[in-house]
Amino acid sequence: MARLNKVLIDTNVLIYMYENKKDIFENVKSLIPNVDFYILDKVYEELDKVYKTKPIKNELIKRYLKKLEVIDKFKIIKVDQKIIDLSPKYLKVDNLLVYFSDKYLVYTNDRKLKEKLKLNNKKVLTLKRDGVVLN
Repeated sequence: MARLNKVLIDTNVLIYMYENKKDIFENVKSLIPNVDFYILDKVYEELDKVYKTKPIKNELIKRYLKKLEVIDKFKIIKVDQKIIDLSPKYLKVDNLLVYFSDKYLVYTNDRKLKEKLKLNNKKVLTLKRDGVVLN
């Protein structure tokens, strides 16, 4: 069962935060007391793919995330190579998020990922215009 006070943030929520200058943390804090936030180290590789044609934007979002990490907004989870060796599917961040969903609540706006998580009976945090919803 997922620990509801440990939240693993998907790349799309981080991109939304950066591009829209929105605080993705505060609404969750009001919903879940004593929450801790995490991101996978593989998110940085996914950002490289998303911003492949926009290297300056890629660098800026990574700098922004580094600043947030330094002020303890989130911690980085280093994905062990042993996990990736289990299956080639773990080369994708979404599949890693499903893998870690036993221990973390996943924070995403990715429709397909939400469906995968719900099929596995996992709770999901979703960013909405006026806040955050726990499904």
